[in-house]
Amino acid sequence: MRIKPESLNSQLSNKLESLYFVFGAEFLLIEQSLDAILSSAKKAGFDEKASFEIDGNFDWGLITAEIANTSLFSPKRIIECKLKTGKIGVKGSKALTALASNIPSDILLVISTGKLDMAQQKSKWFKTLEQFGGVVQHWEVTSDHLVGWISNHMAGVGLEANKEVAQSIAFCTEGNLLASMQEIQKLKITYPDGQINTQEFLEQAQEQSQYTIYGLIDAALFGNAIQVNKIYSTLLNNTAMPIQLSSSLYREMKSIINMSIEIHQGSDINSILQTHRIWNKRKPVITNILKRHPYQRLQKLLLSLGRIDRSIKGMDNLNVVDELHTLLLNLAGKNQWAQ
Repeated sequence: MRIKPESLNSQLSNKLESLYFVFGAEFLLIEQSLDAILSSAKKAGFDEKASFEIDGNFDWGLITAEIANTSLFSPKRIIECKLKTGKIGVKGSKALTALASNIPSDILLVISTGKLDMAQQKSKWFKTLEQFGGVVQHWEVTSDHLVGWISNHMAGVGLEANKEVAQSIAFCTEGNLLASMQEIQKLKITYPDGQINTQEFLEQAQEQSQYTIYGLIDAALFGNAIQVNKIYSTLLNNTAMPIQLSSSLYREMKSIINMSIEIHQGSDINSILQTHRIWNKRKPVITNILKRHPYQRLQKLLLSLGRIDRSIKGMDNLNVVDELHTLLLNLAGKNQWAQ
């Protein structure tokens, strides 16, 4: 049976299945589900665990032998199988199908892997896991859904619903769910009763983000070249900065270009901001860049960013640090080569 990730804890409290299969695009969320399953299993008396890392050359007989090997210390055992890939081959498919179809009552079989394509989800072994146990799929948390995901997790730890706070966390941690969760945990420690002082939090977040990649991007979008220079110089010692900046800037510019094209086609800017879910705090920043740069110039800057990205990956020979700096200054309106 299929189990929604948000329903897993409720399902575990009612009944522990003999088999669980957790898979998807978000490693952190998969680990969370596995932790919840193993915690419930321990409460149910499953005190021993044998773990197997499984690739295309794995000897499935090892698992069969482990199951047949009666434990002297614990009558209930967990067999954990981590598939390195969903492509387990004919031999693996037959073995996993046989295992799932005949699980002894004293064994809990827990299987996990990453993202599976539709063909793999229609395979015999997958259908067998679905038939005899609980299947939990974790979807990728995209930018469009990140605020909602953060809001749900805030509620899950007892924090009040607060869209402004969720939006601020989403902006500062976009693309890093672990960082998002860490910010939520900090919030819970700061506001144990769940009642968040919104103004206090936003002021602290603004202060903390002032000299980060996100603060740097906003300074460029807002047209503050002096601030761009100031922040950029403070980030140069971070060797990972070019990679993080290029990735974050690419996502931001793609979204802004789409909005700019809609403006060129005659759409109202306020309705565009609403459609693209730009929260109130960022509307002045996005409005500013849309007014200062036509979409043609933004597209040219995006092409330049593409070449910078290729240089980061060793496929081109630009001076990445200097080129990123120049691109940001162009966004801020300092230089005009992109016209």
